[in-house]
Amino acid sequence: MCLSVCSSLLTLDLLTDSGELEFEEFCALAAKFLIEEDEESLKTELKEAFRIYDKQGDGYITTQTLKEILRELDNKLTEEDLDGIIDEVDEDGSGTLDFDEFMGMMAG
Repeated sequence: MCLSVCSSLLTLDLLTDSGELEFEEFCALAAKFLIEEDEESLKTELKEAFRIYDKQGDGYITTQTLKEILRELDNKLTEEDLDGIIDEVDEDGSGTLDFDEFMGMMAG
């Protein structure tokens, strides 16, 4: 982590001529690491959720399974709403979503 922080300081040229880091620059740097950590946490959580719904372990879920997930998340979605979402995320019309497609949809 320390090496990563030092590398970021040099790469982003955040150190002043005196070698000090201004508070605003520190906040910007800290936020970068928090965002990366949040993205990793989200990816981990979504992988776990995907595994739960990928019951056969095939590496994909069906669009029918996705509809069930979406209904659980929002029971006010109509069949038309669900079909629209499916059409949007299942671009190739295969009837399945792999993890990357699932993550793209869930992470928005």
